[in-house]
Amino acid sequence: MTRETAILEQAELEALLEQINTRTPTGARNFALLQLMASTGIRCGEALQVQAGDVRQEDWPKNGGTVKVWVLRLRRRTTKGKQDRQGIPLNPATRQALDSWQEKRAGLGIRGGPLFCTISKGKRAHGTAGTGEKPGTFGAGTEVTDLQPGSPLNSRYVRELVTRLAEKAGIERRVHPHMLRHTALTALYDKTGDLRMVQDVAGHTTSRMTERYTHVHPLAVAEAMGAIEEAAD
Repeated sequence: MTRETAILEQAELEALLEQINTRTPTGARNFALLQLMASTGIRCGEALQVQAGDVRQEDWPKNGGTVKVWVLRLRRRTTKGKQDRQGIPLNPATRQALDSWQEKRAGLGIRGGPLFCTISKGKRAHGTAGTGEKPGTFGAGTEVTDLQPGSPLNSRYVRELVTRLAEKAGIERRVHPHMLRHTALTALYDKTGDLRMVQDVAGHTTSRMTERYTHVHPLAVAEAMGAIEEAAD
């Protein structure tokens, strides 16, 4: 029995994130970005448009009172299909990663703009299709991004980042950023069994789009049928 969508197992996700040196500004940014995607299920394109003010603490009603919840509020114009999305709660690990990056971001003097932004000046080449004829030039087929601190990250940079981290983590299959979305939404369904909840978090307009995350995990079948044997000490 296989999953309907390609996802990362928890051990694989942890191994991938462990490859990032979070002590550096670049590492803190990259870790926060991937942690956010892996915990909330937002798309890469949505994550790259998040502004600092989109992360906020709100009072949510509970049993006649209120509780404080840290939330990501995606702006309608940044979502796929320009659809309204509910606020997505942020777990403590994600909040800690965001706090660390925002502290380093402020220390670099970056104000406003996208939360996950460039921090360097110069040019970045994406792809390896050919080389330039002169030093400092780039070959045909190579995408070049002009870098200025505070500019939006290129989605291709994120794809290359995830591929590189997966290779360093020893994951022997193709890994891409959208798998982080699949991983988060599948984990949410596995934990709750609530299709409507997953639909709301995913921002799907119909439950049919969400059903790809409602497969039965093989381990759940084995546990239900009493087929799990504990390893001997």
